[in-house]
Amino acid sequence: MTTTLDLWNAALALLPHDRTVASEDEDSTEALRCRQHYDGARRAVLAARDWNWLAEETPACCHPHFTVAGAGYLVERPAGVLRVIGLVDGMGRRIRARAANGGLVALEPAAAVRYLRDEEDPEQWPRAVADAVAAELAARLCPVLTDNPARTAELQRLATARLEEAGMQDAQETAYGGGDPLRFAHARE
Repeated sequence: MTTTLDLWNAALALLPHDRTVASEDEDSTEALRCRQHYDGARRAVLAARDWNWLAEETPACCHPHFTVAGAGYLVERPAGVLRVIGLVDGMGRRIRARAANGGLVALEPAAAVRYLRDEEDPEQWPRAVADAVAAELAARLCPVLTDNPARTAELQRLATARLEEAGMQDAQETAYGGGDPLRFAHARE
């Protein structure tokens, strides 16, 4: 079980810092700085990759859209989205789109919007992602709590390495869909 407080204390331990935070509502300097930097660190790590465990798809709400550049379709951005991955057509193929008017504009109608949901509960994250968030938070806390540029640089490298490790673990857990493995042999029949 990983809580926000666990991540704060893990980040403080990486500094190294001999003080811990006992409560998220604590008035200590460490708690104040963790509150200030935690959400940014969390969002940076969660938005850094197209995580398989965080990706979702919802039907697209398309409206005809006319601009000086021509006609297209305006697709509304779903609420509560950390980052939009892209639009897909009815066959699951990516559709080129650009951001405009609070949504996405595509030249063809989209069937679905793929996105990363904003998961705030660290208990729902894979352990490697929680470690990456703790390292990112430590890299953000180090300049303000220790004023040690060398240690800050080390922690930034550690945060990058932990993000890469989490990305590799996520990639290994991918279940690739596929059709008939003998499709070429069956096509000759």
